[in-house]
Amino acid sequence: MSSVLLLKSGTPFNVQTGSDGPGFGNVDGNGGDRPNLLDPSILGRTIGNPDTSRLLLPRGAFSYIVPGQETGNLGRNTFRKGPIRNVNAALSKSWVVRQDYRLRFSAESINLFNTPQFADPGFELSNPNFGQITNTLNDGRTFRFALQLLF
Repeated sequence: MSSVLLLKSGTPFNVQTGSDGPGFGNVDGNGGDRPNLLDPSILGRTIGNPDTSRLLLPRGAFSYIVPGQETGNLGRNTFRKGPIRNVNAALSKSWVVRQDYRLRFSAESINLFNTPQFADPGFELSNPNFGQITNTLNDGRTFRFALQLLF
């Protein structure tokens, strides 16, 4: 019997404007502009559940930078993705069939408890999916069985 337990805190991510002038695109030609923060009470939040991600990262808490402004007042990596918790497990059993032959059965599971790992929420203020988690990073629970004859 063996298992692997993976525990990680959420990784930080940036919120970006995606546009200097909404409707006009990226006016200054520099990508990765950060917006201005209007509501400092949301700083440091962990955004890890698709059901609450838009509530925790509301579009109204930010404003676009004005054309000519270098960057907004929002810092880098001020929000975190949700944590990762995953268990992989394996069981195996061997039997002696004859003196030189063994039979081995094994069962393995990836993501044993079927725990989803959610991707980043939409992080560009100009995109319609801002604040929404739309994808997962892992597959669902899988099993693999093997029967081997060893000689």
